[in-house]
Amino acid sequence: MAEAEAFDGKAYARSLPQLPGIYQMLDGQGAVIYIGKARNLKKRVSSYFSGKAKDTKTMQMLRQVAAMRHSITRTEAEALLLENQLIKKHTPRYNILLKDGKSYPYIYLSVHEDEYPRLEFRRGAKTGKGRYYGPYPNAQAVRHTLNHLQKLFRVRQCNNQTFRNRSRPCLQYQIGRCSAPCVGLITPAAYQQQIDYTEQFLQGKSPRIIQQLVAEMESHAEQLRFEQAACVRDQIRELKQMQSQQLMEDHRSVNLDIFCLLQDCGMTVVTLGSIRHGQMLGHRSFFPTAPAGSPPAAILQAFLSQYYLDKPVPETLVSNIAVTEPALLSEMLSQMAGRKVSLVHKPRGQRRRWLELTETNARNALQQRLSKVANWQQKWQTWENQLGLSGPVQRVECFDISHSHGEQTRASCVVFDVNGANKKQYRTYKISGITAGDDYAAMRQVLQKRLDSLHKHGLDLPDVWLIDGGKGQANQAQQVLQENGVNGIEVIGIAKDENRTAGEERLFVLSQNRVVKPDAHSLLSHMVQFIRDEAHRCAIGSHRKALTRKRATSPLEGIAGVGEKRRLRLLKHFGGMQGLEQAGIEDIAAIPGISATLAEKIYQHLHRGG
Repeated sequence: MAEAEAFDGKAYARSLPQLPGIYQMLDGQGAVIYIGKARNLKKRVSSYFSGKAKDTKTMQMLRQVAAMRHSITRTEAEALLLENQLIKKHTPRYNILLKDGKSYPYIYLSVHEDEYPRLEFRRGAKTGKGRYYGPYPNAQAVRHTLNHLQKLFRVRQCNNQTFRNRSRPCLQYQIGRCSAPCVGLITPAAYQQQIDYTEQFLQGKSPRIIQQLVAEMESHAEQLRFEQAACVRDQIRELKQMQSQQLMEDHRSVNLDIFCLLQDCGMTVVTLGSIRHGQMLGHRSFFPTAPAGSPPAAILQAFLSQYYLDKPVPETLVSNIAVTEPALLSEMLSQMAGRKVSLVHKPRGQRRRWLELTETNARNALQQRLSKVANWQQKWQTWENQLGLSGPVQRVECFDISHSHGEQTRASCVVFDVNGANKKQYRTYKISGITAGDDYAAMRQVLQKRLDSLHKHGLDLPDVWLIDGGKGQANQAQQVLQENGVNGIEVIGIAKDENRTAGEERLFVLSQNRVVKPDAHSLLSHMVQFIRDEAHRCAIGSHRKALTRKRATSPLEGIAGVGEKRRLRLLKHFGGMQGLEQAGIEDIAAIPGISATLAEKIYQHLHRGG
């Protein structure tokens, strides 16, 4: 705190140029706590330290500022883009943050990879050599489209291994959903025609496909190939039926995204509706985090800026409210897209109907989230009632230790709050410098690391520490809290019975020096088991990964002068690591290319723990 008070914000502001750019505020540990952009850096930063009345959030933020830094940009639009790139990188606690867990799904067509290209569902990095169509708002929209494509064009969706090892047609061919290119029941030219139709469909060119199919059907009929003509006729019928079922279709081929922001009980939801080629693809809801008192227009502005950093921008964005700086946001998005991007917040006609549908989805998503929060609040109330805790429970952290006879010890910390499991805040820790198998020392180390991490990042303390291991480990937690002068965290130890039976756990509430045995079928018992099992799953998963990495690494790696060839020569000569570990210095030095000095170094490296 002393460092933050020593920072001279007025002097720093006087040194800034009157140019556009971004500024970053840092706390005493060097962590970025806020990032902002400005048309005029000098004026914007000076406003923070002018002494005029400010809101509570800003005053609290300024009390933590220990340093600042800035970057100059050519335009304010560039500053806005850079601001949001840095926000996504640093996730400062006083900025509005887009919480977007999963990557977006795409449809992948392996046109440059396979002789008979395949369609498949893809997420994550675009590493394939083919073409990607999307992004789609959710996985359901992708699977729905793939299902229709199977019926329409019968392009294969199996993986290459399955494709190469087929000796007869699969079930998909039998039910009319694949043309069986794996066994040569379709020529490459005919299959390529279906690929062309597939790409046109994904590009929203259904009317053109129908025209081509009609011409193809007539050609088959003229040449008396009535069976082929009937197949094409069925394709046309299916395609027209799909068009009639798409109630959201517009007469124009439009691409736009619709955003609806709603707030209730301190929670914000932003729901996206995606329109591509005049068709509604589906909806996806987000729950951005924002400092208390942030106006809806500012939240939507920050959300849109961050959302399109790694996604293609459509021609038009429709929203239920106006953003704070529409002209600036439009300029930034236009630069990213390489064309004009329009912002509309009072749509008419078909766009208005799309917005109303998106608003209905947003309201439903918000109600579901609020119901989930209320449900967890009722569950935490059970803890307060049955355990007699002094204050309300809104955040619980549970710790567990995992190792194999003291080797590669790892610890986990899982976090549960009013929204349930907060998996983004799960952490695993490497335990070192303790006696192998000392669970008490391991627990002390992970708890100390956790307190240091909470302090470093300015995070609030939890209400409860749930310690897997019983009263002994719980006492270690209590000592760590006392040594650090931390109050307000209830420590509860979990001990299993002799048979480790689920539902027979005892809870040690240290602040009351009493043991609670919940009923095996009670809500409290089920919650404790679930949280404890999550901590155990994370700890053992981290431990197994560390063990696998160690076993995949040769003990000879890291010895100066012993490269890959010498490692192979040593292992071959002694028949593996066991023989090498039993060899003496003279035995190692007897190998051609290994000097006495190097042999001694190898011997000492292999026996330094003995």
